[in-house]
Amino acid sequence: MTKNDFISTIGYDGAAAVVDKERRAKNGNKTLAQLLEAGAFRSAAAFAVYDDSQEELQTVTDYYNKLAHADYTTENILRVFGITKTDSKKVILL
Repeated sequence: MTKNDFISTIGYDGAAAVVDKERRAKNGNKTLAQLLEAGAFRSAAAFAVYDDSQEELQTVTDYYNKLAHADYTTENILRVFGITKTDSKKVILL
């Protein structure tokens, strides 16, 4: 799955990732900083997971915590946004 598909995934149907094509078009070429500035926190967290970057995930967590006056850990933030690393080969565009 491409990074663009992964950060735009809204769920799964069996082994297939369900991708929001409007979100994919909107957020496709943005950097992590641009996603955060746009308030696309779920996409930003998925971006960090796709890159397998603990540093990026910490950046997302810190940014979100500051705006939401929250105290999530990097592990918790993934649960908040329902993100898990998968290797889906099939994509369904909605």
